[in-house]
Amino acid sequence: MSEVARYRILAPSYINKQLLFEGDEVDYEGKPGSALEPINDAAKEAKKKADKNYVEPKPEDEKPSVPKPEDEKPSVPKPEDDGSNQADVDLAALREEYEALFNTAPHPAMKADTMKTKIAEKRAELGV
Repeated sequence: MSEVARYRILAPSYINKQLLFEGDEVDYEGKPGSALEPINDAAKEAKKKADKNYVEPKPEDEKPSVPKPEDEKPSVPKPEDDGSNQADVDLAALREEYEALFNTAPHPAMKADTMKTKIAEKRAELGV
């Protein structure tokens, strides 16, 4: 009798009508995906057949170090960027004026030109 392929779960997966989590091991006879790490020879063969780009995982001591999130430096704004953008200020003023005239906020995707047109039409209608 041939050996059954055995895998270690790398990400939460639903296999054989079970929800499995990272670190669990499972016997699986289907086509292995990227969330399955082969444990035995049968699994390694199945993985090779399923993925032509498959590369044998390196032992723990040979894996390259990955920088931890706390090692990353936060982005610092450039000195010339004072946080005020005239286009954003104008758009905010347009939105306020639109909301005052129509008693409702403009659609978030509404462009400035459309708001200007609708505001002008409403002002003409009201005689303001």
